[in-house]
Amino acid sequence: TDEAGTGAAYFVGGALGTPASGTATNLTGLPLSTGVTGTLPVANGGTGDTGTAWTTASPTVTASSGAFTTVSCSLHYKVLGKSCLFWASVVITTAGTANGDILFTFPVTPAANQAGGGKEVAAVGFQLNWQNVSAVMHIAKYDNSSIIADGRTCNISGTLELA
Repeated sequence: TDEAGTGAAYFVGGALGTPASGTATNLTGLPLSTGVTGTLPVANGGTGDTGTAWTTASPTVTASSGAFTTVSCSLHYKVLGKSCLFWASVVITTAGTANGDILFTFPVTPAANQAGGGKEVAAVGFQLNWQNVSAVMHIAKYDNSSIIADGRTCNISGTLELA
């Protein structure tokens, strides 16, 4: 007798049913496997990704000093919010006069001075390290000496925080 409004009355313990409208601000126990549509944005703890493909690039490869005769790079990356997942393969067919670090420019701008690892997979199997200096990726052997030589394939991967 003290209720206001129109429609069916709801009693404690009764089924709420399917609301026709409203904002689900105070609901609990929402099953994410059913009834959820759309893409969860980064601001809400999601990735903002809708299942998009990775982006590929073939950046120009240089060295700290000298020049490569024949070299190529295949870069694959995916940006999720402020993170960038990536893997790259640098194939040195003929080193020429190149020496020092392997360098290539990253297509998105990461925060500076992040580091990670990789491996030379075609000849000697040395562990590699990488570090970005601004948007330029630097690759060296595990002891920071040069990995550059004929017939080397240097594979690196990691996650970068974007600037």
